[in-house]
Amino acid sequence: MVRAAFFLSLWLLSLAAHAAPLRIGVSETLLSLPLYVAEAEGFFQKRGVNVEFVNCIGGNRCVKNMLDGQTDMSTATELPVVFNSFSRSDFAILTSFVSVANDLKVVARTDAKITEPGKLRDKTLGYVKGGASQYVLDLVLVYNGIDPDTVKLKAITPETALTALANKEVDALCIWEPFVSRIELELGTDVQLVPIPKLYTETFNLIAMQSAIKARPQELERIVQALKDSTQFIQTHPEKVKALAAKRLRVPVTLIDKIFDDYRFRLSLNRSLPRTMEGQGRWALRVGHVPSNLPQPNYTSFLYPAFLKTVDPSAVSLQ
Repeated sequence: MVRAAFFLSLWLLSLAAHAAPLRIGVSETLLSLPLYVAEAEGFFQKRGVNVEFVNCIGGNRCVKNMLDGQTDMSTATELPVVFNSFSRSDFAILTSFVSVANDLKVVARTDAKITEPGKLRDKTLGYVKGGASQYVLDLVLVYNGIDPDTVKLKAITPETALTALANKEVDALCIWEPFVSRIELELGTDVQLVPIPKLYTETFNLIAMQSAIKARPQELERIVQALKDSTQFIQTHPEKVKALAAKRLRVPVTLIDKIFDDYRFRLSLNRSLPRTMEGQGRWALRVGHVPSNLPQPNYTSFLYPAFLKTVDPSAVSLQ
């Protein structure tokens, strides 16, 4: 048995070495930790799959790169899937691998005196277009009885978020980690977090083009298996993965330690995901982010659970 396992391992490593790499757009965020771990701990090699990371900032950019043919797969929240679902259907979510209710935060300039969400009214607010930043900011405004038309919305990028606050181009903005921690580290007492309710639990997902699913199904299944290895490793080696995350994201490990327990790293595809996407689709239609005359897609058809069912059947509950 030991000898058989040894030769199987050699065979899988040989497959990984000779196959053309599957390119994955990996967003620069703590949400991508299972992929960082799989690479650092050799789980992709162990499972016999050759992977190449294409780094990107923001899941919306990762998905765009994938749809433009630059990658085979991408990481993102479900929202870029929803935005693109109105124009095409040649991609699908293979698995979620983390969920979190407060990865996105609202950061305000201290001199703007936005000590609570209700004080966002009549302010200039920054958001990242086409992603969860845009969605969460809208949720916060509406939940607090603020008509989005009564604020001035300014599109920013993750890279310009810090500068937008420092130069007083915006009074506050909605952004995700690690950009929040970097802003706090750089600007110190000049900024403060606005306490917002947990209105949205986001998932971070592995998304693949249908062409890759059809052409290389065994390798995609092995990638899902490697992510399962990673999520299990995260549970058993938290201090080691915190250090890895801090190095990859270029922030002090103390900042990772402060937010780490907010994230639930596990594979899943359950009924709450398409339900969330249906709500986001209605929101996108209602507020005009997509043409209002378009039909809303069936979001269950944007999930491809076959690989996860094989790797971890208990993680799939779509009925």
